[in-house]
Amino acid sequence: MPVDSSPGSSHALPIRLLHLWRVALLCLALAHEGRHPALAILLLVPLNHLLVNLTTGLDRATGRARTARGGWVVGLYLLATLALVRSYGSFASLLADLSTLSGNWKWWALVFTVSLFTVLYRPIAAGLKRFIDATGLQDSRLWTGLAVAVGVWIWCAALFAALFQQLSLLCDQSPAALCGAEKAFSQPLVRFPDAMYFSTVTLSTAGYGDIAPVSDLARAMVSLEIVVSFGLLGFLLSRVAGVTLPAAPRPPNKS
Repeated sequence: MPVDSSPGSSHALPIRLLHLWRVALLCLALAHEGRHPALAILLLVPLNHLLVNLTTGLDRATGRARTARGGWVVGLYLLATLALVRSYGSFASLLADLSTLSGNWKWWALVFTVSLFTVLYRPIAAGLKRFIDATGLQDSRLWTGLAVAVGVWIWCAALFAALFQQLSLLCDQSPAALCGAEKAFSQPLVRFPDAMYFSTVTLSTAGYGDIAPVSDLARAMVSLEIVVSFGLLGFLLSRVAGVTLPAAPRPPNKS
């Protein structure tokens, strides 16, 4: 188990019991969602990380701080257990499922895998942290630049969405005036969420094909957004990539 205490420490056993509790919760949750485990895994990964850090951190606390933190950790474990029991419907259902699972080799393989991952968690986390540090992902300037880029992208998509919505409204009311006696789009975009969806798909050049421009004016506007998307994507990516580049050293002054 990822515990920093020595084998003879009086606090080693409670911490190991908490890790055992955590392994049981993970295995039961994964077994409950065995047919469709994707969502369970995505939710359990950050929860497991939180529980590991809180549990291993108990060994570094002393005195009243250890007691208070231990109470919070145990309370969190109880809350996770109650949530798991609620997902099963009742504690009796959980025990019945556990009795059935205990006779299946896949259950014990899952327990072994999660236990092994628990032992290797600290080295894996340390290696991942070194990788993150090396790639600069902890640099706040990178995330600031990314947030600005996403904001500009959303604004551009919303601008075209508003134009598509207005065009759809005008063509539905008097198609002969703007759209050549036909609708602007294959489906009405009179609702902004529909227009925003179509604009986002167009800006990303995904092209699902469920909504298509019909009139010449609508096709021209969509073509313009596609052209803008390529330039916008290249510009934003270059800005985000450049925010963490170190400044070029100045040449020494020659007097």
